[in-house]
Amino acid sequence: MDMRQYGEQIIQRMRSGWGRTGLFFASGLAFWLVTFLILLIFSASPPVLMFEQAWKTLGSARRAEANIYATAEFRAAEKNWGKATLTWARENQKWFFRRDFQKAFDLARATKLQAQQAESAAVAAKDSLQFVTVASLAFVKQKVDEFKMQFAHVPVAVTFRKKFVAGELLMMESEFAFIRQDYKLSTNKVQQAEVLVGSAGADATKFLRVYLTRVPEWQRWAAETIAWSERENAAAIIVDKMARVCQIYVAGKKRAEYSIELGPRWLGHKRQKGDNATPEGHYQITKKKTFRSTKYYKALEINYPNENDREQFLAAKARGDLPRLAQIGGLIEIHGDGGKGVNWTSGCMALRNQDMDKIFELAKVGTRVTIAGSLKAQPTLERSAINLPKKNLNGASHRAGSSQ
Repeated sequence: MDMRQYGEQIIQRMRSGWGRTGLFFASGLAFWLVTFLILLIFSASPPVLMFEQAWKTLGSARRAEANIYATAEFRAAEKNWGKATLTWARENQKWFFRRDFQKAFDLARATKLQAQQAESAAVAAKDSLQFVTVASLAFVKQKVDEFKMQFAHVPVAVTFRKKFVAGELLMMESEFAFIRQDYKLSTNKVQQAEVLVGSAGADATKFLRVYLTRVPEWQRWAAETIAWSERENAAAIIVDKMARVCQIYVAGKKRAEYSIELGPRWLGHKRQKGDNATPEGHYQITKKKTFRSTKYYKALEINYPNENDREQFLAAKARGDLPRLAQIGGLIEIHGDGGKGVNWTSGCMALRNQDMDKIFELAKVGTRVTIAGSLKAQPTLERSAINLPKKNLNGASHRAGSSQ
């Protein structure tokens, strides 16, 4: 065999070996390719559709304000959504053929169901709160109107009125929140308003009831004054502060009745100088004043403070109920220049000039004047405003040189 033939044999053998090797590698590659395709075909698919549904349902619940009106259900849905997205992310970090999205799917499905429940609960809660708020606002408005009708012209304690004003403001805030459809805030505000308005009304009513326990005593004062008028065949003046009237008796018979205006803090007895209160008790006219001796049209000065007033004043200071430097005050008159429609004096009783003319003509020095809180056994508070227009009685104070 020559060298040429030998070389061809070697080359043939090499070609045969490479062929077998190539066939081997081709077969292996095909095997792995088929295996990869099988794994790819049967590997888990991401739960894209369920995640989209869960996300949309969660957004719908949020728009229904489930985060406010169905907090527990909405938070549960959000918590499961967080777990679902985290589980999906973890599965994506694995080899594709080792991924299992079943847990992520279940969590997304739970998110969807909880979000739906949260939305339904929120809608129901809003409807319920809306109904409750409407009813509560109507109730509080009624209480506010009642308080205004009964106490707008009655100078109850400042603490009561401040409480009422705070309650009325809360009621208004509740109305504004309701208009914005913030029913949760509206309900909260109206509940606070109900407490304050109710408390103010109850406190003011209790205060007035205590004050009006003296009605029998005041009625006795009036009866004594009428008897004096009959016995002395003289004129007498009886003032009913609650009714805002001044009654004139002559020889025990009622001659006339006129509307009056008092001090803005008329409720209760005058206790000290500057309290703008009208005194209560038995008094007498000490001076009749005309243009030259009074700043008003005409005036009848009474003997306030009398002995009883001084005793009460000193006792109150001794108990510490009044400031150490408090003074008793004086110069209380029945005078003209009334008809302003507000309680504006510093404790006097103001009449219209034409009414003052009639009283001035009948009255004399020594004429008895009895001032009572109320002469009705069960006075209605509405009567306290019957002679005045519908406005608060916080008008101007007395002019210089008037009562104190």
